Amino acid sequence: MKTAPFFRHTQHVTGIMSPAPQPVRYPFHDNDECPEGQAVKESGEWQYYEPRHVAETRPRCPICIALDREEK
Repeated sequence: MKTAPFFRHTQHVTGIMSPAPQPVRYPFHDNDECPEGQAVKESGEWQYYEPRHVAETRPRCPICIALDREEK
């Protein structure tokens, strides 16, 4: 079953003199049956995936890809 794509979203707190951490490129999820995607949604730390630029592109979750292949 397809859902709107989403990915994990965490915000890090840094001190004044601390360098900002490198962003983690979490894969996006778009299959309701994906256990990893379900865990991300349950965590509450996620946002919908709507890239506006090439730099915002994220890889698709390999579990979601495998689940889509099984459904066909």
